[in-house]
Amino acid sequence: MATHIFNSSIHSLQAMAVLICTAAALSMVLTRLLIVWLPKWGMVDKPDFKRHIHTRIVPRGGGLGMLVAFVTVSAIFFGITASGGDAKSWDMLKLLAPLAILLPLGILDDRCGLRARTKFLFQTLAALAAYFLGFRMERCLGIHFLVWISLPLTLFWIVAFINAFNMIDGVDGLAAGVGIISSVCMGTTALMLHQYRLALLLAVFAASLLGFLYYNWNPARLFMGDTGSMFIGYLLAVTGLCINARIVSVASIGIPLLACGIPVIDICLAIWRRIFHPSVSQAPPETEPSFFRRLAYLAARLGTADQSHIHHRLLRHFQNNQRKTIYSIYALALCMGLIGIACCFLPNNNLLLTLVIILGTFSFILNRVAFIELWNTTEALYGSFQSAHAGIVISYVINPLWDLFCIVTAYAIATRNIPISMGCLLRYVVILMVVLFCSRSYRVFWNFAVSDDYFRLGYTLILGFIIARCSDFLFHYNHVERLHSYAAGIAVALILLERLFIHYFRNTQIKRHVQSQPDDCKLVLTAIVGVTPLARLYRNLLDSDLERAGQERIVGLIDQDHRFVHSYCYSMRVLGHLNDLEYVIEHDHIGKIILTQRLPEKETQLIQDTCRKHNVALTTFNYQEKTI
Repeated sequence: MATHIFNSSIHSLQAMAVLICTAAALSMVLTRLLIVWLPKWGMVDKPDFKRHIHTRIVPRGGGLGMLVAFVTVSAIFFGITASGGDAKSWDMLKLLAPLAILLPLGILDDRCGLRARTKFLFQTLAALAAYFLGFRMERCLGIHFLVWISLPLTLFWIVAFINAFNMIDGVDGLAAGVGIISSVCMGTTALMLHQYRLALLLAVFAASLLGFLYYNWNPARLFMGDTGSMFIGYLLAVTGLCINARIVSVASIGIPLLACGIPVIDICLAIWRRIFHPSVSQAPPETEPSFFRRLAYLAARLGTADQSHIHHRLLRHFQNNQRKTIYSIYALALCMGLIGIACCFLPNNNLLLTLVIILGTFSFILNRVAFIELWNTTEALYGSFQSAHAGIVISYVINPLWDLFCIVTAYAIATRNIPISMGCLLRYVVILMVVLFCSRSYRVFWNFAVSDDYFRLGYTLILGFIIARCSDFLFHYNHVERLHSYAAGIAVALILLERLFIHYFRNTQIKRHVQSQPDDCKLVLTAIVGVTPLARLYRNLLDSDLERAGQERIVGLIDQDHRFVHSYCYSMRVLGHLNDLEYVIEHDHIGKIILTQRLPEKETQLIQDTCRKHNVALTTFNYQEKTI
């Protein structure tokens, strides 16, 4: 009977409208009262003109109003339906219980200001309470987790969401607006999954945020404080776990992440930035720090605030126009949320397409907003990547582990649906790893590899698979047709791609360094005369010189042979013939010409006159052996 009443009411738009309007109205009334009460309680935010963008004293802790409105409406409605015999309504009531930990924590922080470690401890306790109440990350990507994996993943998920919304609460109306968009997107997903109670809960939550947003809109009359931001982060984290438990495909984890994409990206960038940025690092002691001291320094860096969040960058871009900033973030959050909803329509068995959509969306946005983090990472990794220590780690640790993984994966794919003993697979893997270790593959510093090393690795792998194939005759194994050829194709492709990625990563570090130079650094555009090995050598030397790489960039080549024109040699475009030198200088704004080959006197004089006419520097580059 109670279930029938619940279902009839939940499907009634009128009943939903009453609940939503009640939550919004109650939130608005309580928020209006808090504007008067909070200053009397000493809960105000004073501008420090360093990180804060407001210039007047504003009441802080307004999130208390929307939290009370949401809990009141939800508890009354789900309490009535639960007392009537609807067992699933108890889950919605249990979801509210950990707020009893976060509410006093947020009020104390807004009133007195608490240390980051204290807040982190109580946030973890709230997440632990949610876990034991049944809100857990028990599966992801179709994989079911054991308790010792599920527990830390759940704690990390909830605490990360809480702090993510805390970090984006830096512009009037931002956290509340993004919370509304995220809750609407997740509520729509819950409706599509026939999770009507969860959808109603998220609708009431969005209405409560909307009532608060009326007074938090720019210029804000009060701030939500940590009371509100932790409340938003916690509720969206737990409802995301509910959606994850309901969906059996890869979209289960992708939908909550996309619906809350902006806060998720912002906290990931903050962690990335604070680890690599030297300005937020704590000064190390004189002596070599211990492992625990290093962990303490890392924790200190992660807890250091900065002004490089997404909203700070957009504020600088829009010249401190807060409304343009939040409109831009709203639009981006809505696009990501719609992509998350679209993932619900994908077939459950289409794992690859879902992964491409989710990862592609995040990588597309990260590639455009993470320029500060990419620059800091480049500066931190470039020097160490050129060192012998990095080469040893790559050659003797990373590469063997990757090769082992690739070989096992290749045979696992090649033998699917084929009965084969574990002893045979182990024999194949051992043979291949022994062949690789006996070759010179693991003595090559792959951060300084040349093309010969890649070819040598390729035929070494092929030789290993041939030996593995021959071992079948020795052990009288009933050979499966084309087993080793399939496995060889997969393993060789994966292993060579990893080695090529190392080379690509090194070159990318150099290019990012060049592209990220300060505006006052004058970049000289250079053209090389002569399609010769010296041209390639000069380019390689320039790429390896971190200081010069930011001051000079090679535009292309010039040669006296017409057949080279408009082609690519040594990965550089041939811009034209020697007779086109004047046009090339004017068209490509060349500031430096380098001669890498000996030319007849007439052509040399032509180059000198042209460079003198256009005020272009002219140099020669040669490499000769001299006896000392």
